[in-house]
Amino acid sequence: MKKLFLIPFLLFPLTTIAACSENNDISVPETEQPGTPGQSSENNSKTLVAYFSATGNTQAIAKRIAELTGADTYRIEAAVPYSPNPYDDSDRVQNEAYNDLRPDVANLPPVETIAQYDTIFVGSPCWWHQPAMVVCTFLEAYDLNSKTIIPFFTYGATTYLNESMQKIYKLTPNSKHIPATLPEDLDPDDITTPGRPDDEGIDMPGRASDVEAWLKRISIIK
Repeated sequence: MKKLFLIPFLLFPLTTIAACSENNDISVPETEQPGTPGQSSENNSKTLVAYFSATGNTQAIAKRIAELTGADTYRIEAAVPYSPNPYDDSDRVQNEAYNDLRPDVANLPPVETIAQYDTIFVGSPCWWHQPAMVVCTFLEAYDLNSKTIIPFFTYGATTYLNESMQKIYKLTPNSKHIPATLPEDLDPDDITTPGRPDDEGIDMPGRASDVEAWLKRISIIK
């Protein structure tokens, strides 16, 4: 497993904000030294776990996915860091989500680095009914048409997972997705108010301890 690093400060994920809840290179696991962008690792992984984490919940799931699959990891970091207490950035996060903004990413890997992966797990907290918008910035920076995209979210509500999943699928319309289809979004034109429950049927690991069973259910591991 390799890890894509950029700036080694810790962003703290938000499980719920009014809605739900380290250099630009590839490195081997954290006990070893960082490598060079595009450098082959000993396992030559074709799978990447790309994630944004604010308080550590999403990161814990991302690390477990990588541990079980041998995937490389890349932590998305905002160019303008969020507050150590994400609730202090509630107005900023809401503005980004409701206005579909694209905050800059501090550590975008080179295009050729992302191009080497066939499968990309994409992880985020659910913020104001949406993925963290910095994750959307990452997705739109690359040609992902030939790739398999597998979203995972940490969230604390019961009606916003589908909206967040739908957003990832809309940003990667020509990618293969797992799951292949989602439930109907019952309120697609309004992300600003609680919608009707429409998350039923979406399989998601709620915590790191759930990841192995989830990966088996979606046929990533046996």
